[in-house]
Amino acid sequence: KARHRPWRQFAEYEDDPPSRARSCRILAAQTRAEDRRRAVRSSTPRDLSGLCPRCFLKADLCLCSELTCVRSNIQIVIVRHVREERSTSNTGRLAALMLSNVRIVPYGEDEPFDEDPLRGDDTWLLFPDTNSAVPPGRPQRLVLLDGTFRQARRMYRKISGLRLLPQYALPGPEQRTPGRRRAPRPDGLSTIEAIAPALAQFESPEL
Repeated sequence: KARHRPWRQFAEYEDDPPSRARSCRILAAQTRAEDRRRAVRSSTPRDLSGLCPRCFLKADLCLCSELTCVRSNIQIVIVRHVREERSTSNTGRLAALMLSNVRIVPYGEDEPFDEDPLRGDDTWLLFPDTNSAVPPGRPQRLVLLDGTFRQARRMYRKISGLRLLPQYALPGPEQRTPGRRRAPRPDGLSTIEAIAPALAQFESPEL
């Protein structure tokens, strides 16, 4: 199968080499600009300079002193993409700092992914799939995919154990909290925004 070549969209310029070269340069510049924007959004200083080493927020915005421990009977398993590990906007880290029953399982290393944390009775996958029916009963373990929507979809395809789990979907937020980062999808929720209503429903509305 032939490899996709982005510059094929400029095939109409094949009889005009200068125009075709100019169009290819534009495409290359757009690609570099997008790569740079992605790097800026996700970059974290290697030495965590100016950041809290615990919550990864800027030192003057550190939330550690305000985080209270929340005890939960339901175990939360966060399958986190490795690219989110050092992201300052990762909310799975905050959930792990607040909740007493959380396990973070990294995905994306060279070693095979260990699916053991996904196994167990009454283990549900919390996933935005509107076609899934609500499972009967009550979960003992909730599994979440922590990453961008594209990363989450990829993890779902690659990790066979996830597709065997009953899926529980939360409705999207009716109104987002002012000041929070904008979700790429209208029904999008951050990891901590997904955990909170799930625990409130199955354990206590006060959580």
